[in-house]
Amino acid sequence: MDQRQLQIFHTVVSEGSFTRAANKLHIAQPAVSIAIRKLEEEFDVALLNRADRKVSLTAEGRTLLAHAETILAQFQQAQLEMSELQAMERGTVSLGTSAMMGSYYFPEKIAAFRQQFPHVRVSVIGEGTRRAQQLLLDGAIDMALVNVDAAPPELEVHPLATKEQVVACVLPDHPFANQTITFSEFAEQPLVVYRQGYYLREIIETLGKEHKVEPNIAVETNLLRLMIDLIQQGQGIGFCLQRVAEQEPGLVPVAFKAPIYLQLGIAWKRSHYLSKANRAFVEFILG
Repeated sequence: MDQRQLQIFHTVVSEGSFTRAANKLHIAQPAVSIAIRKLEEEFDVALLNRADRKVSLTAEGRTLLAHAETILAQFQQAQLEMSELQAMERGTVSLGTSAMMGSYYFPEKIAAFRQQFPHVRVSVIGEGTRRAQQLLLDGAIDMALVNVDAAPPELEVHPLATKEQVVACVLPDHPFANQTITFSEFAEQPLVVYRQGYYLREIIETLGKEHKVEPNIAVETNLLRLMIDLIQQGQGIGFCLQRVAEQEPGLVPVAFKAPIYLQLGIAWKRSHYLSKANRAFVEFILG
């Protein structure tokens, strides 16, 4: 039994005639008869009464018709959904990203993308880049924003057009404002930073070892909004992407004398199929 046989069977029933069914389906009448006969042979039952030139259903035929109507409706729905996906009228973008990029980079990008593809659903998970990368490797999400330099070979990575500079975030009246600083000078200040497990925190710890200084951690958190608010309230200085300090009122970015950059990129597993909606999003972001 296949979809074509069910379609012929359903048309014969709805038209009440082999001849009219053949005309409607634009096939020869013998082909209609063969399809019905094969169905009857497969199930070893009579599906149609053929007396008086008017076909009617047997009890077994009524049972098959109910299933045929369901199967054909589902098949039609599948065709419709796939054509909509092809035309980008539907689909889902699934992305994992850091809180900083999710809050200060992607809102404008996603809004512009949905103006072009208003029926595409966008699902964004806010995680650190390392956690987002692990979710990607585990198959929990389709794509993730990752650190290009630390991406494993299982991922296909496409870098964003520009690198992200990492800076100290201070209040406008802080002594560091409007100058560049060394990492040692930064580490001596009370710091409001991400907790361990986040890539920006790993940079602090790595640079601390290189410069043989112990960073003065005042507050550590995984909550970006809390971190920003505490810096704005003078509880310490932060370590963040330059775009964050530039977009947050009352904060000033302070570059390091030895500049720190992150090359971020959109990644997905090489072994996984990337949907049309996801591919469109990648092309939009990178284009």
